Amino acid sequence: MTEINFYVGKSDTLQGRLLLACRLTQKAYDKGWHVHIHTDSHATSQRLDELLWTWHPSSFLPHALAENAGEERIIIAHNYEPTDHCDYLINLSNTKPEFFSRFVRMGEIIDQSQDLLTDGRKRYAYYRERGYTLKYHQL
Repeated sequence: MTEINFYVGKSDTLQGRLLLACRLTQKAYDKGWHVHIHTDSHATSQRLDELLWTWHPSSFLPHALAENAGEERIIIAHNYEPTDHCDYLINLSNTKPEFFSRFVRMGEIIDQSQDLLTDGRKRYAYYRERGYTLKYHQL
């Protein structure tokens, strides 16, 4: 059963959530995991794609948008459902990915904007009612 971690950042901006996604991706990559980052739109996917190349001066995270993916361990997409290498899912969308249960672990990234907090609480309740292992991290 998927282990789900909720990460609630202090900011209320997309940039803050994207930077948190970069940090989580780095940790997962360092552990040798395959990472799928689920976003809400192509624009967000592209923005994260650019940020992953530049977010930290001493780090290199080889990744690709799903439509250009080869053998990368980090894939970014808003409309792609992975079927293999399901180690870690990072959810940057404001909805529950229908395919989340394929993954060993999932990180839900939320910020302080009211809509994200409200919808995040609904997803938390959904997962809890179904018996998923949940952890909550206030950052």
